[in-house]
Amino acid sequence: MKQVYFIAFFLLTAITTMAQSTATLKGRLVDSVGKQSLKDASVTVLEAGDSTLDVFGLAQADGSFELANISFGKMLVQITFQGYKPFTKTITFSKENASVNLGDVYMKIQAKELDEVVVTISPIVIKKDTIEYNAGSFKTKPNSVVEDLLKKLPGVEVAKDGTIKAQGESVARVLVDGKRFFGDDPKMATRNLPPDVVDKIQVFDDQSDQSKFTGFDDGNRVKTINITTKKDKRKGYFGRGILAGGYGAEDEGLLMDNSLNLSRYNGTQQMTLMAQANNINKQSFSVRDILGSLGNGGGGGARGTGGGGGLLGSGTGNGITTTLAAGGNYRDNWGKKTEASGSYFFNDQTTANYRSSRSQTIFANNDSTTYTDQVTPSETQNQSHRINFNIESQIDSSNSLVIRPNVSFQNTSSSSTTTSHKEDNKLQPLIYDQNSRSARESDGYNGSIDATFRHRFKKKGRTYSIGINAGGSTNNSNSFNYSENNIVKPLVRYEIVDRNSISSSDGINFSPTISYTEPIAKNQLLEFNYNYAYNKNTLDRQTYNRNTTGKYDMVDTAQTNNFENTYNSNRFTISYRIQGTKYNFSAGSGIQVGELISINNTKKSTIEQHYTNFFPTATFNYNFTRTHSIRAFYNGRTAQPNVNQLQPIVITNDNINYSSGNPDLKQQFTHSLRLLYNKFDIFTQRIVIATINASMVSNDIQNSTTYTNDSVGSVYSRPVNLNGTYSVNGYFNYGFPLKKPKSNLNFSTNISYNQNQNLITNIGKGQTVGTTQSNFTRNTVLSETIGWTTNLKNNFDMNFSSTSTYNISKQSVNTRNNSNFFTQTLSAEATYYTKSGWVVSTDFDYIHNGGLSAGYNASIPLWNASLAKQIFKKKQGEIKFYVFDLLNQNVSVTRTITDNTISDTRNRVLTRYFMVSLTFNLRKFGAGGGQEQRMPALFRNMMRGAGGNMRGGGMN
Repeated sequence: MKQVYFIAFFLLTAITTMAQSTATLKGRLVDSVGKQSLKDASVTVLEAGDSTLDVFGLAQADGSFELANISFGKMLVQITFQGYKPFTKTITFSKENASVNLGDVYMKIQAKELDEVVVTISPIVIKKDTIEYNAGSFKTKPNSVVEDLLKKLPGVEVAKDGTIKAQGESVARVLVDGKRFFGDDPKMATRNLPPDVVDKIQVFDDQSDQSKFTGFDDGNRVKTINITTKKDKRKGYFGRGILAGGYGAEDEGLLMDNSLNLSRYNGTQQMTLMAQANNINKQSFSVRDILGSLGNGGGGGARGTGGGGGLLGSGTGNGITTTLAAGGNYRDNWGKKTEASGSYFFNDQTTANYRSSRSQTIFANNDSTTYTDQVTPSETQNQSHRINFNIESQIDSSNSLVIRPNVSFQNTSSSSTTTSHKEDNKLQPLIYDQNSRSARESDGYNGSIDATFRHRFKKKGRTYSIGINAGGSTNNSNSFNYSENNIVKPLVRYEIVDRNSISSSDGINFSPTISYTEPIAKNQLLEFNYNYAYNKNTLDRQTYNRNTTGKYDMVDTAQTNNFENTYNSNRFTISYRIQGTKYNFSAGSGIQVGELISINNTKKSTIEQHYTNFFPTATFNYNFTRTHSIRAFYNGRTAQPNVNQLQPIVITNDNINYSSGNPDLKQQFTHSLRLLYNKFDIFTQRIVIATINASMVSNDIQNSTTYTNDSVGSVYSRPVNLNGTYSVNGYFNYGFPLKKPKSNLNFSTNISYNQNQNLITNIGKGQTVGTTQSNFTRNTVLSETIGWTTNLKNNFDMNFSSTSTYNISKQSVNTRNNSNFFTQTLSAEATYYTKSGWVVSTDFDYIHNGGLSAGYNASIPLWNASLAKQIFKKKQGEIKFYVFDLLNQNVSVTRTITDNTISDTRNRVLTRYFMVSLTFNLRKFGAGGGQEQRMPALFRNMMRGAGGNMRGGGMN
């Protein structure tokens, strides 16, 4: 590790040292006629060879200017000011010519004829609450996707599995030209669109349709990235097809990676088709689980990369997944007043996994510690259909309508076999051996519709809007659980558990919102808002034990129940907003009256609960300059327990681990505070981003867990309302460009602290009733990431990052369960490509996990490499030979910490494999306004089949 840190330090030092050989330029601008100074004229230094930006600045009040940090070499100096002819001069800066004084530069008034002007665009612009990156200022390697472009942007982080963070927060939505692309799936855009059609990348917090219309924040914000395409790329088509096959080590055998994506743009009409088939853990989409039946891949903390990836795409979590997926996205204008878009997406995934884990359970009231080892081979198949639609109509200048219906269907089946072995640290270590099998099949749907009607009166600021949100869902499942328990302590016995559980749940919700705004003074508004919410959920669970004849017809009354939960509320709020030239402030509060009715149809009992809550909100935005701002948000929100948490039945699959609901649960209330600070220095191109997120939860729904230390150590879990839950997260990003080599250096710091309370009851030997204690779990995470990305125009591309993460977990009751572990990740990606079309690429990840259980500490070097040759006249084709995990060292290690247990888990992952691929890129764009470029007949027929007879501007 010392050697690794030395290499990283040496590399960063060398980069910084190379950037110190720079020059300066100064002078003074004067009107050639009136001899008046020219304030705020633009002074730009461009590289003479490719006209890329080197340094940019503005003239002072007296017309003087001085630019520092100019790279050595031949540069083009350009000075522009509105109404004046641009001044240009070529200067070669060097060690001997490092300080240049132009003296008085006389600017001539612009004649009526316009001379040719070179327009220089800043790489980053901050517009109120939006950070905008100019895509052309960040270079990417051949055959890249938008995900590769995002990795270059300061303040944006892209994980191996394709998940994105911006300003330290997870990005949940990616738009294309301001519109939803395949619904709300971020990866559909970032892993399928090429960066050469992208003009800008915008990062902001998106609001609900009603909030954007009224200007009053309702607290429903989503971290969003908007990809705007180049105007000259909006008429024509582009896409990519990949055929790849290979062979994997061990039992992976023959491998494939085939994909196709094709987009056709014709003005306002846009259509995209995509399909993929592979068995190397590669998904160009996000996996959605509306049934909650896919399970979880493991806890946070130490990890390996978990799957395939590298140059052919990032792998996903645990196991080896075979993916078949296809879908289409459509967007067009229906007449002059209506925009419509929609998408359909299907995916079929089968995951085979082999998981081994070691768990340590510590008891606070004695010195006993138990260890459980498990081995679980499993297979899961998931099929889903997602349909999204969006209609926005500007009925007239005063009225508009937005309608967004969505529906998803899912079917899953899974099977697993688990072998468990539990022991303690006493003289007789073995407690039990367990062999269990389970199988489950689920199907269901989840549908929703959002509709918003908006009206503006003639009086400026007076508006009303009506929003309706409604939805429904169904989840049906059938599961079989078989378990053989060979129990040794305290008495030797053998038991078999063999059950069949059939469950059905249904849910409906309906929530209209009415808002009215009224101006009360210049730039000041009042908003009156009313909301009604209705939610009804039912859960019917039938459990049967197997009889001696092999039939499942013996009703298990303890695990059979029909439960119904209904919640309705009325909320009224009033808010005030004032807007100045540099600031925007709003504050409001409301009162909500709610009623929760829980009906146990099996036991013929009813519980009613009534609530009264206040809903405070406040937002404040202040813009120091166009590139320097601060924002603050506060809101309070309620959340109701779900039907599974309320249903009062005890569920167990093995007679060892038990869980039940709690019909007495109350709703929880969350206070949230967010602070965001952005600053971009247009002269030095240095960017600073800082965010603080804090929350506190009253009546938080946490677990009350009972551990028994006699018999087999059974565990009983039940949700309860507790206080003491809060979290604070701080994020700081500082980035700046380097001159030689042309690159960007970025530092990101994450600090988080969270606390929650749960209840622990330990029942020791000879005890029938244990002592219940409040256990506070406090987790601290310290993380620092250093990123360096090259920004060279030709031949070479490299990204380097170092992430150090230290996790501290402490508990107030089980202090012996306190745990600290450390993860260090070093990543490097390098691509070298020649003018003749040869491309050499490699990426290397070194992951060190420390502080885990014996046998789970892992230092993982993962090295991938490829050699490719671009073919055809315009290099639109590529043949590539690729090797994943050259050193054959890939593993997946996770750590999960609960109140009494620390678990370290290994999962099956892809190891070394070889693959050959053929890639063909399609690019054909019109000259603008003229005839549409024709594409090959096969693709033309595909797109026409998808689009029918629709054309931009109407429907034939």
